[in-house]
Amino acid sequence: MDVALSFAHAVYVKEWDAIPEQFNFTPRDPDGSYELKRPGWDSSKAFNKIARSGWKLYFNHIGVDANRLRDIQILTGSKIGTNNKPAFVIAFRGSTSIFDYLFTNCKNNPVSLTGLRMLGNFKVEYSRNVIWDQYDVPSLAVMTCNVMTTRLSNLTAEAPVFVHWGYMEKVVYGLDAKVIDPVNGGLLSVVEALDKYPDADFVITGHSSGGGAAQVLSALVYEMGFCRQNIHIRTFATAGAFNYTGQTQYKSLDSINYFLPNDPILIVNNLTGYGPLGVSVMVPPTRRFSQNSTTVHEMTAYDEQLRQDD
Repeated sequence: MDVALSFAHAVYVKEWDAIPEQFNFTPRDPDGSYELKRPGWDSSKAFNKIARSGWKLYFNHIGVDANRLRDIQILTGSKIGTNNKPAFVIAFRGSTSIFDYLFTNCKNNPVSLTGLRMLGNFKVEYSRNVIWDQYDVPSLAVMTCNVMTTRLSNLTAEAPVFVHWGYMEKVVYGLDAKVIDPVNGGLLSVVEALDKYPDADFVITGHSSGGGAAQVLSALVYEMGFCRQNIHIRTFATAGAFNYTGQTQYKSLDSINYFLPNDPILIVNNLTGYGPLGVSVMVPPTRRFSQNSTTVHEMTAYDEQLRQDD
């Protein structure tokens, strides 16, 4: 959990909010730390913690595009473990603003996981149908209709596996995210890493809507034929991504989802009827951020609450 917690928090490092291309990925200090110009009680601490642990880090930033979410940010890490086994981490950043949150979560009408067509060598094609123009905020009527459609799809006795449309979009573009080859250097896409290192351990994590994307990617990796024992899902305040059928079908995946009791994302999950895979752990709020009603959903609250050794 500690590695996932650090990556899920580190993906929010402030330098990446402005011009990610100008971020210097060459560690400035002998211990592997990076020079961060805006330090503080934010993701900088988590970022440097994993950097000093020997992880090779790569930041993926996908900006505005007519068919994409407003902003997709993914931090990947790779290293050779103590058993000489490659290990990878894929961390999805959650919504960066209410605007981004709306365009992810208002697209909550269900889409079948079989909408992804697997080709040779883990290549993926997906039929992208734009429901709204990205810059048109859906009306309350449209949002309500989507919630009802989602709920009704869950009540169908023989419902197929449906996933949340908005998070599927994140995953489709996230499959092209780059990771550093831990053996030979250079860059691999996520699907290339899966193909090249089928015995590697993959930790897939994220916070909020990033957790929803992590859930979908994990099931997709499993459907690609990757060994179930090598997939480890750890999410924080995750938005539910699967209908009941999907939650049942993938219940054997190693998935742990952490929630604080007062987190409003739990209300969203109950309204849509969608939930995360695996086990949900309720963490009693006892510390500063996790007790504040205005910050209880932030990744900072989860980091503060779960990291008992700092």
